[in-house]
Formats: sequence, structure tokens, C-alpha cells
Amino acid sequence: MKKILIAAIMLFALGVNNSSSQDVVKQGNTFTQVSNKKSSDSSEKETKTEYIYKDSKGVEYPVYLSSTGKAFIKKVSKKTGKEYRQYLPEVGKQINPDAYKESK
Repeated sequence: MKKILIAAIMLFALGVNNSSSQDVVKQGNTFTQVSNKKSSDSSEKETKTEYIYKDSKGVEYPVYLSSTGKAFIKKVSKKTGKEYRQYLPEVGKQINPDAYKESK
């Protein structure tokens, strides 16, 4: 009996965790469901600029702006082969100075 009660509570907890409100947007006569979960894919949040960053080794990288307006380049780790962001505050201050203003 105790095991059944614990199993029922666990199933209920899993069901409650997955139930969330849905956001729906009306566009003309069409309703579109908008996901409210944050995606791990950051490509929607970044904007490629026309600027190029050249490092000390002479390798050129395109400059991107994050969703907050910070400037970065994409590099690939030599050890793991994974892509990562290297932020460039000095470049970003020249491209988008509003994103680097200190808030008081």
C-alpha cells in the first residue's frame, strides 16, 4: 500500500511539472501557439554584424551581437572541439555603446 501511494504521488508530481500555460498569438484568422520554454539554441538570440575581428594570429572572425547587445565572436576549442563565445567588450563599446553603459 505504501509503495502504491508513493508511486501515485511521484506520477502526480511529474504530471504537474509538465503542465504549463500555453501562449497563443492571433494573426488574422490564425492562432499560433508560442512556446514559453527557453530554447538551448542561441542562434535566435544573436545577430551577425558586418564587422570582422582579426586576432593576433591573423585569423578573422565575424562579430555577433548577443540579445543584450554585447559583442562576441565564435571560436572552437582545440581540446574539445566545442564552439564557444569570446566576448569583446572593447569592440562592443564601439559598435553598441548603449549596451555597455553602467546602471546605477
